[in-house]
Amino acid sequence: MLVHGHGFALSRGVADHVRVELDVRGGLPAFSVIGLGGGAARDARERVHAALLNSGYALPRKRVTANLAPGVSARGAPAFDLVLACCVLASQDELDAGRLARVGLFAELGLGGDLRACEGVSAAAEAAGEVGLGGLIVARGDLAEARATRALPVVALSGLRAVVALLKQPPNANGRRGALADAGASAPRASSSGSARPSRTPARAPSTNGARGP
Repeated sequence: MLVHGHGFALSRGVADHVRVELDVRGGLPAFSVIGLGGGAARDARERVHAALLNSGYALPRKRVTANLAPGVSARGAPAFDLVLACCVLASQDELDAGRLARVGLFAELGLGGDLRACEGVSAAAEAAGEVGLGGLIVARGDLAEARATRALPVVALSGLRAVVALLKQPPNANGRRGALADAGASAPRASSSGSARPSRTPARAPSTNGARGP
């Protein structure tokens, strides 16, 4: 089974859209991450595994291979733990793979499954809007900065289980009309080569008003 997700990497203050693919197939249990520099792949595997277990989930007892394109430096690796974990869960039908493929995720994932703020969330939000994603999921502390871009619908959540609950529901199934209610309605825009258009959006200076999401 092949699952798709979307993350964002900062490079010199610029946000790059990164497509995440995860393949699950039979074989000896293993979890490989391609596209993370240095020893970052090993560290990411350990963080994702711990976050899944502490949130009440588990890695499938199969061969799991994830690929990030374009590749990401070791410094930016923690921002991809959430999308990697969600791709794993989508492969097990814990959440809707179609909805996951149409939203961006930009938050660090703690070992306990909590979402943590990431530097450069405004640039990530603008990049997500540029490639045509239907919404962006961030940590609560980043809500005000992400929404200030007005680039696309943004929702802030506290942990992995909350992300799963949101992406498990079909659009509007729970009667909510808020952010991401219709995130399953459109797919990311693609270039003539068939891949989503790359985005390089400058990061904004951090907000100084101390605003936080509810």
